Amino acid sequence: MQETPILMKLSDFDYEVPAELVAQQPTRVRDESRMLVRQADGSIGHRIFKDLPQCLPAGSVIILNDTSVIQSRLHGFLKTGAQIEIFLLEQISGLTWRAMAKPLKKLRVGTEILFSTGGNEAVVRSIETAPDGEVPCIEVEFSHREGKPDFDFFSWLDEIGETPLPPYIHRDLLRRRDPVDKTRYETVFAKVKGSVAAPTAGLHFTPGVLEELKKSGCTLASVTLHVGGGTFLPVRQEDVALHQIHAEYFLVPPNTVAAIIAAKNSGAPVFCVGTTSFRAIESLWQLALQKGLPPEDLSGQWHETRLFLHPQTAEDRYRPKVTDGIITNFHQPKSTLFMLISALIGLANAKAMYATAIEKKYRLFSYGDSTLLFLNKS
Repeated sequence: MQETPILMKLSDFDYEVPAELVAQQPTRVRDESRMLVRQADGSIGHRIFKDLPQCLPAGSVIILNDTSVIQSRLHGFLKTGAQIEIFLLEQISGLTWRAMAKPLKKLRVGTEILFSTGGNEAVVRSIETAPDGEVPCIEVEFSHREGKPDFDFFSWLDEIGETPLPPYIHRDLLRRRDPVDKTRYETVFAKVKGSVAAPTAGLHFTPGVLEELKKSGCTLASVTLHVGGGTFLPVRQEDVALHQIHAEYFLVPPNTVAAIIAAKNSGAPVFCVGTTSFRAIESLWQLALQKGLPPEDLSGQWHETRLFLHPQTAEDRYRPKVTDGIITNFHQPKSTLFMLISALIGLANAKAMYATAIEKKYRLFSYGDSTLLFLNKS
């Protein structure tokens, strides 16, 4: 009698992280990061990111996420003088945002939060309850105390806010608004404001690498997926299938869909830069299949995705509908991003690849080194 495969648990996605390998600073030059290259047959090579154009087949389509990071961490104070930290998660409408706040116990519905520059304030409109182990959020509405009709909210954020670095990148009080972070925790092709975290796989690209990719016969195309606050929230359930991933919003332009279809018709591969681009493209194709529509009919529109990929068993793999390869960073243990990579190449293979990277002293996580993964879709 055949045994039922054991489903994956959260602990299966754990691995040991040497603290000294967690990158605290970006490399001096973006494209001088190291790049681990894993071929579809599982063989591994080691390159520098500026070698990327030499590693991809001519005619490849490269999908870039052109979202831009907002300075989403704010420090304000109450009329009592108490200090409050606000971390913006999602724009609800206009100047109304969903956010995390601490200390939350000092806030009530109607509480005013003041900021030291520009005469701006926020009013707490609601406070959410949250399941055990989850972080409750607030809804805040921003305004200008002088009622200026030309209040440019994003320009104000750029002036007063801080770069939303993940918690494993440590900054003391003097470096909380380091201009290096503001520049380097942003891709060179960022265009559309809206992310509360950078699509970090794109941080390694330089104008020179992009130009060399075009010269080598590759097509560059874009999507916009605004990275939400859920990227910072850990998976807490041991049964990973119970985890509820936060919604993120994406748009795939018509010319990107056209480039992908042309590539598929000619046999050229499609490479997604980062898990964000991957989720946008795969979500659009899945949605088109569900609706019985061609992907072209869904292009140029905003959609919601909660795509959460993880292997069901140790041998399980997800076969992408579009993507032939992915360029991505090294991800935290037990994270939804590491689970996605495990779904693409298999959990055992993902752990073996990360073990090789750690042995070779690759720099890990957001400011760390890169991987180029050719996917085996058979």
